[in-house]
Amino acid sequence: MLVPVYGFLRGDTIGLLVLVHDDEPVSAIASKLQQAAAVRVAPRGSVRVVHEGKTLDPAMAIRRSGIEALDRVDVVPEGP
Repeated sequence: MLVPVYGFLRGDTIGLLVLVHDDEPVSAIASKLQQAAAVRVAPRGSVRVVHEGKTLDPAMAIRRSGIEALDRVDVVPEGP
């Protein structure tokens, strides 16, 4: 099932709506969001996905992560 998620990429000026399948890993959100924002923000190799103040396991399936339709997630770079 497709899940629409509001994503905010650190360094970007706007939030984006991305569609992810609930059986995809959380890391798919970061990949899709970085790809969609690449015209404004250079993709980073190492990022983390934060939902409701908690960093999510990138390998966890979206359906198990607690993310629901139209939830907000933040993608932030790791390190300096």
